[in-house]
Amino acid sequence: MKRPNIHFWFLWLTLLRLFARADHGVITDVSDETFEFLISGGHTHNIFRWSRHVVSIRTVSYLKNPGDNHFCAGILISSRAVLTAAHCLTEYKATLKPRGIQVVFGHFKRLDSYNVHDDSRIADRLMVHPDYERYKKNDLAIIRLNKRIPSYNPEVQPIALRKKANVTVNNTCLTMGWGQLYQHGPYSDEILYLNVILSSPSDCKREIDSFYEDDICVHPKTKGQMCAGDMGGPLICQGALAGIIAGTMGCSEGRSMKFVSFPHYRDWIQKTVNDFKNGGVTLTMDMLMLCGGWLVSQLYQLLLY
Repeated sequence: MKRPNIHFWFLWLTLLRLFARADHGVITDVSDETFEFLISGGHTHNIFRWSRHVVSIRTVSYLKNPGDNHFCAGILISSRAVLTAAHCLTEYKATLKPRGIQVVFGHFKRLDSYNVHDDSRIADRLMVHPDYERYKKNDLAIIRLNKRIPSYNPEVQPIALRKKANVTVNNTCLTMGWGQLYQHGPYSDEILYLNVILSSPSDCKREIDSFYEDDICVHPKTKGQMCAGDMGGPLICQGALAGIIAGTMGCSEGRSMKFVSFPHYRDWIQKTVNDFKNGGVTLTMDMLMLCGGWLVSQLYQLLLY
């Protein structure tokens, strides 16, 4: 048997590592054909491209099986900060206790077994937008993790905001989550994606009482709808982070959907993450990730104390 060329394999592995670093959390432009319809009534495609930026927000303790404690999604915006919806982390006027919240990353399947030390972190600080009105306005929050996520793991990368999102009406965008497959149904095991069309704000104002001018209005491109468990997830338009799933909605297909505008809150997000001084978190505006999800009522009991 011919002896393998050690130098060749060393060079090959080195090149692979360089390519992985070159794609460090960068979302590139993707054609409409890349996207598949997901979330309620959807299915999966090209999982790795997006799932490495999205995290599952859970209670520390599960109910019966690992993964059934998922309640929201989130986007990693630095090695130690996650962006999500404020209503995921609050109950009426109370903010949940950080030590009751776990963030799981690197798994596009919700029910996957995972290493608690390598694939998850506990929250050590929560920052809810100071002007948040439950299910109405400023539905944003940031979770600081108790430890950094290592940068060498290609399956877990902060999302990069390298350009301004194009939120022109009639453009196609993408959202995702582990939410219910239908109203009051089971949560999806795999992360699901949904193609949506940017709509006129007037469309949402007719259907959503709490829609405001700085929100983003969308409707499903063909079928599907966001459900419980999807809240806090991202809206990605032409490779850039545009918004976050917010408010409260049912699972009826064809309804208009509301997203909090990411560009509108860019300054607050940057300032908040940079204020996490003790944790050494720094945020540049070309490195941003997003989170999402919806907290189910029975899970609040586990988080409030």
